[in-house]
Amino acid sequence: MSEKKRALDIFYLLGEIDRKNYTVWDTLTDEQKKEFSPLVTMRWMAGTTDQRQLIFLNELVNTSVFNLGDHKELLLKLLTVCSGGDKKRYQWINYKLTSNKKAKRAVELVAQHHRVSLREAGQLVKLYSPKELMELAESHGLQKEELRDLKKEIGA
Repeated sequence: MSEKKRALDIFYLLGEIDRKNYTVWDTLTDEQKKEFSPLVTMRWMAGTTDQRQLIFLNELVNTSVFNLGDHKELLLKLLTVCSGGDKKRYQWINYKLTSNKKAKRAVELVAQHHRVSLREAGQLVKLYSPKELMELAESHGLQKEELRDLKKEIGA
């Protein structure tokens, strides 16, 4: 099966951003404009060692990428502002899955303790350290093997 040919080359776009080309949006075709993803571009731009760029990305774009999703031209200009102006070699920054989620047993424990839904508990469990979760489990009377499984699950 052949891969779909992309209208917009991300590496071309990153090069234009690094050259501080604020008018690159005007040079893109309608198909390229539809394909442009500010979130994906931001993730690529975060794959650098340039601390200035990382701070700017976090402060200017990361906080507004979802709120301004319909304003792609503005987001592209903000991404251009974030670049230091020199050519860089970028690496894709992969999403970190389940690192903050803790685990199912921990979520159930927090839901029971706070008397909230599992969905809400999924957010609350991030506020607990592994040590605090173990203390909470002991105070709720979990048995030895349940404590052992929880400890393994949360990496305590």
